[in-house]
Amino acid sequence: MNKARSSFLGWMAIPALLFAALPSRITAASGPSAPPSSAVPPALATILRDYNTAASQHLKILAADFNARLPSGVPPIAYLDYDKIAAWFGLNDGPSTVEKAIGDYLTATTGRSYNPPALSLLANAMNSLDAEGIAMQKGARSCLVVPQYPGLSFHSAYAATFRIGQSDLLAGKTVAIDLSTKEFSDFVNAHESWHCLDIRYVRDTGDGLEGAVKRNRAEMFAAIGGAMEAVRSGADPAQIDKLAALRAAWAFLTGPAHAKTPPESDKHFASIVYTTQDGLFALQTRIEKIGLASFRKLDRQQLRALDYQITDAHCLTYTQAQALEAYFATGQPQAAARSLIASMQAIGEASIRDATPAELAARKESAQASTGDAPTEQPLLQHLQARAAELGDATSFVNQLKARQEMTDSLREKLLNERDASAERAMEAQLKLLLYTDPRLTPRKTGNKRAPSVDPSGE
Repeated sequence: MNKARSSFLGWMAIPALLFAALPSRITAASGPSAPPSSAVPPALATILRDYNTAASQHLKILAADFNARLPSGVPPIAYLDYDKIAAWFGLNDGPSTVEKAIGDYLTATTGRSYNPPALSLLANAMNSLDAEGIAMQKGARSCLVVPQYPGLSFHSAYAATFRIGQSDLLAGKTVAIDLSTKEFSDFVNAHESWHCLDIRYVRDTGDGLEGAVKRNRAEMFAAIGGAMEAVRSGADPAQIDKLAALRAAWAFLTGPAHAKTPPESDKHFASIVYTTQDGLFALQTRIEKIGLASFRKLDRQQLRALDYQITDAHCLTYTQAQALEAYFATGQPQAAARSLIASMQAIGEASIRDATPAELAARKESAQASTGDAPTEQPLLQHLQARAAELGDATSFVNQLKARQEMTDSLREKLLNERDASAERAMEAQLKLLLYTDPRLTPRKTGNKRAPSVDPSGE
């Protein structure tokens, strides 16, 4: 079956992660109840039952934790599992489109069907490696979350968000934010989950600068919620400084490039939407006042109320946003945003510095060494087939999935602990190839390569 018209994790896809700046996170409702589980295709049923990577198991834990402690008025959260959906889509005789693969997965796991606009939005997010929290309207029974793609390091994921059009705003620069890949991933997933907990800002939409101010509230609320989860789960409150730096440095450095895009484009306002660091700093202050032990005892209903208080007090005003937009366009600070701009500049300078000559030389050497060394499918398949045979039967689909799961988990564990950029990129390439193989460990059919459905520039 030729699936070239539909991509899944295309080789050139650029992750947007938590910097998507969509005009709205509300989309079409789910449809009627799905067919009984007996109607689930046997191969998909096997994948859902037997293919449980560490990332898949983490999503189950995340879903159980959030859904057991939801504030009032919030529907259950359903997380889309990259590994299970990719395995189902990767079968040569599997679904022909990512939309169909996602629809089959949701039908099997939530007991509901979802209409084409919803599936298209989810497929676009997954093809772009773009984490999203998507509320379903008209009384739908779930909020859907596309989580952080588990095959990228923090440095690769964050660096990709600085590519605006044909420009790499981090060229010659080094990110000095000391955040681990796990800390970043956990924050992104919690951030998107908190979009589902939002029952106010998520429905408050608009166009132009007014719409950007409204989206700033939604993003500040989710950022604060993500930081709350980290501290509540045991992180040092000092981690909030790092999360604030993620946002402030990115918004400050990308602001001028976004200002050059057409005003009718959502990208024009992206750096304004994600100017949310003041809310995070206010959360730090509030935790100090409440006391860390007392803060960690708050339930999500109480945390949500606190989140709304902080967001209401520290989100951008229209006047501030207008002055920030003017600064990004002209470089001239206006009184309404002068202190805000000075703070963002200081954070940006501390978080993104010029690379040293030694770092630049190492990057050049790494790039030259990696040229032409992209992993190929045949050795990978041979290794997986041999492992499936060691498990008892190389033709067993369960054994084939087990071999794939073991390699996936091993590579990701190494990626979490790796600090060399060149080694990180090599492991990321291996993981992407592994995710792309047919789970039955057969070579891709001629013409069955997926072409990326997103602009490789990230635009």
